[in-house]
Amino acid sequence: MARDRAWAVLAAAIAFGPAIAQAQDMKRCDQLAAYFDRYGGSRVSEGRMPVGRIERELGYDACRKGDFVRGVGLLEEAIRKTGFNVPPA
Repeated sequence: MARDRAWAVLAAAIAFGPAIAQAQDMKRCDQLAAYFDRYGGSRVSEGRMPVGRIERELGYDACRKGDFVRGVGLLEEAIRKTGFNVPPA
């Protein structure tokens, strides 16, 4: 009986593990995008588009498509371009 439960828990962890990881990755993308929008999104360089805006948009789009490594990298780059430090996860 206990052995059956252990197998059930293991099977659930295998089945839902990737979904949980994706939710955490998307949460990080949301955090970085919100940080950029709040602190760096309005910094304009020479009357042009705000610094880092393109990287922010491309990064968040990559996250929405499931490419979290690329998305987080671009979002972090956008934050650095505004002169701010990337917040801890």
